[in-house]
Amino acid sequence: MYLAFDIGGTFVKYGVVADDGEILEKGKFPTPDEEKPFLSALTETTKSLSARFELAGIGVSAPGTPNKDGVMVNFGGLTKMYGLPLRKKLSALTDLPVVVENDANAAAIAEKWLGAGKNYSDYMVMALGTGIGGGIVINNQIYRGGHGIAGEFGWALTSGITAVGELEDVSQNFKAAAVMGLLRTYNEAQKSITHNNFTPLLEAKEVVDLAESGDKVAGIVFEQFLCDLTVNLMNLTACFDPEVILIGGGISANDYFIKRLQAKWSELIERHFGLSRIKNQGLLTEIKPAGLQNDAGMLGAAYTIKMKLKS
Repeated sequence: MYLAFDIGGTFVKYGVVADDGEILEKGKFPTPDEEKPFLSALTETTKSLSARFELAGIGVSAPGTPNKDGVMVNFGGLTKMYGLPLRKKLSALTDLPVVVENDANAAAIAEKWLGAGKNYSDYMVMALGTGIGGGIVINNQIYRGGHGIAGEFGWALTSGITAVGELEDVSQNFKAAAVMGLLRTYNEAQKSITHNNFTPLLEAKEVVDLAESGDKVAGIVFEQFLCDLTVNLMNLTACFDPEVILIGGGISANDYFIKRLQAKWSELIERHFGLSRIKNQGLLTEIKPAGLQNDAGMLGAAYTIKMKLKS
């Protein structure tokens, strides 16, 4: 059995995973944003589970860029822990072998193992969470890029470029991510409309539910969110020609969101001469929900440590 941690900007999810991919137990806790409490939380969780399960090793799915030694060159939004030698320190604290993988790569690995990527050799996973992560699979291999940072789909810029100012503020992370995009934009709109007399929503799902129920503000924000997200998907399709792009993250479990995204995809493809021609030839990338949804990162981390121990 393997212990898998899936580190997010808001929560750390964990699970004990059997050799065949069955999740025997899982839970989550808020993500500490500093090294000492962060490592303490991982260690205490490991020790607690080790008392009931025979753990062979630990797999970690993490945002940002872990290098080949498990050092977090960057750590997504956890900026206070940039440079953390996560593999080395966690292994020393738990006395277990540890591997660290980028979260979107872990999701792509898991989808090939147990999910919606089984029948594809060239595909992508787009993980919609606090930001937007991406896993790229080419010829059945994870593509990491020349510096190990391939798949940062949220860094893409599509509009809003100004002569001065921070450009990442107008990146896809702040337009088409579930939290920094959809949720943040809705809360800011409501604060403006109500002159701050508004209790912010806490989950992107709430915005989607409001849009589905006919709420005017949520509907406007959701429509723009879908448009921004679809433009990102179209750009990826033009650059990489994947067989399918699998949409992951908690929001991907929402049927209304997936149906609206697929409808927006079809709508905008029809307005793009080159991509519409490809569609008419039966060669267009498909947009589908990821099969493993919120468990993908965890399962990918488990598979990575499993393969490491068997190599």
